[in-house]
Amino acid sequence: MKDVLDVPAPKSKDGNPRAVSIRIEPRTMSKAKGTRRHDFRIGKIPNYVKQERMHLNRALMPMRPLGQVRNENARLREKAGRQRAMKQNAPVIMAGIITFGTVAAESFGSLPVEQQDAAFRELATAVASELDTSLESLVVHLDETTIHAHFTLRAYTNAGLSMSEAAKRGTLSRLQDLAAEIMRRYHPEIERGHRKWDRIAAGADYPDTLHRSVRELHHDLPGELESLRQRRAEEQKALVQATNERGVQQTKLDAILVEIDELEAELDFAREELQSRQLELARLKTDEKAHQSELDALRASAEKTRRHLAELDAKAVEEEKKEKRRRTYQLRLEKKEAAIAAQENELARKEARALAAQAAIAEKVRLIAAREADLAHREHHQTQQAEVAQALAADLDARAGEISLREGEVAAARTELVSEAEEVRAQKKELDASLQAIDHVVAAVKTGQIRVSDNGKITMDDPAPLLAAPKSLRERLMPGILRLVRKIDATEKQASLVEKMMRRMQRLFGRPDLPEDVEHEAREIEADWQGGHL
Repeated sequence: MKDVLDVPAPKSKDGNPRAVSIRIEPRTMSKAKGTRRHDFRIGKIPNYVKQERMHLNRALMPMRPLGQVRNENARLREKAGRQRAMKQNAPVIMAGIITFGTVAAESFGSLPVEQQDAAFRELATAVASELDTSLESLVVHLDETTIHAHFTLRAYTNAGLSMSEAAKRGTLSRLQDLAAEIMRRYHPEIERGHRKWDRIAAGADYPDTLHRSVRELHHDLPGELESLRQRRAEEQKALVQATNERGVQQTKLDAILVEIDELEAELDFAREELQSRQLELARLKTDEKAHQSELDALRASAEKTRRHLAELDAKAVEEEKKEKRRRTYQLRLEKKEAAIAAQENELARKEARALAAQAAIAEKVRLIAAREADLAHREHHQTQQAEVAQALAADLDARAGEISLREGEVAAARTELVSEAEEVRAQKKELDASLQAIDHVVAAVKTGQIRVSDNGKITMDDPAPLLAAPKSLRERLMPGILRLVRKIDATEKQASLVEKMMRRMQRLFGRPDLPEDVEHEAREIEADWQGGHL
């Protein structure tokens, strides 16, 4: 019987509860901040965290500033010859998690703390080496359902490639092999998870080989994750509304900036025109000065001519000669006085033009001052709008960070719920197998399909349902069943022996030579025997 019961059970189509598992996902700058807050328990603590156990968490490697990691990614890209600048939404880190199946978690949890930390360090370092990047942080969590570790990697390789470029087909499978190989050194019972296609070949549905969705988890587990999803939807709705408001404010700011640019262009044109007018005024003043000098020269010349006339009159020269010379000087004087009058008129016109130019310049200065005042007002208004937009942007960043934190909470809740769901499914499977085994054994006892053979060993016609049951149930159930089967076999043999003895007694009591009192006793014994069988 022992040889029959020790036959190995068929391979399961479900996940391996003895397995270690590893997963990595990219994180942008905003999501990386949320990952850091979740891993190191910064800020608001999620509801699923057991706060009385938070002191048991172990930070094996702190995370350096994310700005340094992003700058290092940019330098690696430049070193690789990338011409285009790195996108704003490019991944900064890769977030990883190391988890265990239910049985593996118990096995690993039995190890000393030093060995646990050494195992996590060795595995995280090996993953970074496998992906040709650097390990950025490592934290062990014991304040949730089961022990697990979070780690982060730089999102670019040492050759300047992003993880999406560097990761090839089969990378995740190699990481699972690596995880099982390293963890097995610390505890021999830890195994690799069942491969997806092996599970499908064993009868699993393809969707069951993928990560279960939140909707499926809610069918079997508490509704906490649904409330998280609703809160996330509300936050996203608020974020969309705030983004729309920010877009409206940005549109207004753009319009104000365009208007300010137009005013600055008008001011530049006005300044150029003012400069041109000032140059023209300076030229007019120079011309006026030259005309004044010329007028002064003409006046001096006229005065000299008058003196000559006076001298001629005084000398009383000959009348004819005197008259001739007088007429000559008279003509010269008339010409000079006419020139003086023309010059005076031209000077008056230029003075009028200079006054008009000064008035125009004063008006331009006034207009420029008014426009500069308007520009200063608009710039002040723009500054206020920019401060409002900056405050709105800061609020959006804060909301985005909170949403990232909520996403981290949802992801962690999903991990916990998946682990609990796997544990529930494993327990349900064991329970179903146990019930089937018990029903089968009871039916086999009733129908005689389990019996004691002639050589004294117990055999069973169909041991398959019993073999599918957990070993612990078989160890508890089978000793009692074996005793019962042997007891039933011994009882049946004793009953058969008594039956034979009674037939012999009947033949004895049927002899005609028995005394009368013996014959009467024999009839009572026979009546009692037959009555006991009815």
